[in-house]
Amino acid sequence: MKAARSGLRIALVAQYPERDPAMPSFVPNLGLRMVEATLRAAALPGLVCRVWDLTGGDPERVAREITAFDPDIVGFSAYLWSLPFLCRVAALIKQDDPDRLVVFGGPSARPVMFARPPFSKAADDVDLLVINEGEETFLEIVSLEQRTPAALGTLRGVAVRDGAGWRETPARPLANLDSLASPYALNLVQHGGLGVLQTYRGCPFTCSFCEWGTMESPKRVRAVDHLTQEFEAIAGHDVYAALLVDAGLNLNRNAFLNLRRAAEESGFFERHGLICEVYPAAVRQEHLDFLATVSNAYVGIGLQSFDNAVLAHVDRTYDERRFDETFAKLDAVASLAVEIILGLPGDNPETFRRNFERARRLPCALRVYHCVVLPSGLMVRSPPEHRLDYDPVSLKMLSCTGWSEAALAAECRFLTRQASLQGGRSGEFFWTFPPPR
Repeated sequence: MKAARSGLRIALVAQYPERDPAMPSFVPNLGLRMVEATLRAAALPGLVCRVWDLTGGDPERVAREITAFDPDIVGFSAYLWSLPFLCRVAALIKQDDPDRLVVFGGPSARPVMFARPPFSKAADDVDLLVINEGEETFLEIVSLEQRTPAALGTLRGVAVRDGAGWRETPARPLANLDSLASPYALNLVQHGGLGVLQTYRGCPFTCSFCEWGTMESPKRVRAVDHLTQEFEAIAGHDVYAALLVDAGLNLNRNAFLNLRRAAEESGFFERHGLICEVYPAAVRQEHLDFLATVSNAYVGIGLQSFDNAVLAHVDRTYDERRFDETFAKLDAVASLAVEIILGLPGDNPETFRRNFERARRLPCALRVYHCVVLPSGLMVRSPPEHRLDYDPVSLKMLSCTGWSEAALAAECRFLTRQASLQGGRSGEFFWTFPPPR
């Protein structure tokens, strides 16, 4: 790669799949909009930024629109559902002008994803990967006077092409969230649906199926006044609830205390709902008291399995007695959904079916997720004895220790039938079930 174009015409591109039947509410692409907000707040002289925030779409048509805009840098926000589409768009953009700088960020922007088929073919069309956080990193990329491989390689938190592979630079520390521009305050986010709220990043746990724990343990949290301003900005977007995208409501006490105080000062949750996750073993009375003040609280309880032998394979534990006590207390203040995973290494059809039936006896909703082999999760953290076989595009588990391909496929069909019989919904990656009648 030689020096890329030096201009400040920036295209940002993301794609959602068609609305999943199991999750019909609109949720904005916060990652893409955070990068856009950072660029616009920087007010670089000569900056021209245009966003393609897509649902579905034709890659050839999108590529024609982008090349007509003639950007110097194209930034793609890549998730497992959008990576094939975005790689096709990137290839067409590179064909039009190889000197455009093509940057991929998001959870699927990892060297391991581009090291194997079918995405290994797309690696030649990608100049740079942004690892984990992208706001400050992307602004530094745009601000470079000379976008040479050497200059790009001095940035933290990126992977640059190194021959046929990639070289990762030292990690970038988690950003001070109070210093980042708000896409809600800048009115960059579509109105309606769910507002996305974040009070910290990272996770203190390292569950191998999840990507949260690959980030730095969360220490920096959003201040009360900053959260109060964010509540006001989100409220101005006609949302019906806030979706808290933290690893958990109760996994960072300083963040929780600031959230609670900001909610009291703004009155946001007197008029809006809250959707969040909790880690059941860490629920305290202060969390219960807070949830009781929310007009409509919907809480996900991520168990993954009721079986400790299964959880040991993915670095989790479960306490039956404590769970029952916590469940009863949460049930008194919020609508609940227990969450389990189908296809975990070390699980098997018999154990999973017992888990499913146990979950359906609880007076709450149920979400069953199809295990996916995430590029910062099981793809690089699962031991060889788990014998993972997964779809190279969707990353859904096909077989592993305890699961034959036929058995896992049969259990998927079982869940689809049960969702239909029980008034639930079936999506590509998960099934939802209402509380039992």
